[in-house]
Amino acid sequence: MKILFVCTGNTCRSPMAEGIFRGMMQEKGLEEQVLCQSAGLSAVEGDPVSPKAVTVCREIGIDLSGHTARRLTGEEIPMWDFFFPMSETHGYILEQAGVPPQKIYVPAYIEDPFGKSVEEYRRCRDKLRQELEHFAQSLFLRFPQLLSEEEQSDGNR
Repeated sequence: MKILFVCTGNTCRSPMAEGIFRGMMQEKGLEEQVLCQSAGLSAVEGDPVSPKAVTVCREIGIDLSGHTARRLTGEEIPMWDFFFPMSETHGYILEQAGVPPQKIYVPAYIEDPFGKSVEEYRRCRDKLRQELEHFAQSLFLRFPQLLSEEEQSDGNR
């Protein structure tokens, strides 16, 4: 399964979502089954990740320091199974670019912390963690084969 996290510049929200979700999948032993990356709709190729995003993710054991921004291209749209945009507007743009609506998971709005305080980045990180938990639960409901038999039976209790 391939998931793309999408925001505007690919220097704050989507790299944080990618790192957090990758960590969640590693904890479940699913890093081989679930590939995730991030991209921006208006990203400047090669821009560094926000230092504040690196700081707040490091606080929870996620290393974003090697991330550089990349722009989503139309050619790659078919390769992704799911898109996790940071806003309804991003979701709308994806849909207009040809992404089927059933492949787009729009979370509750994730405010852009770009240019704001470290505390705003922490709020964004924590909101992402909450929304990514919901997203993971919805994936596991749709694709129970991702979970071990033990986790599947725990979910049925």
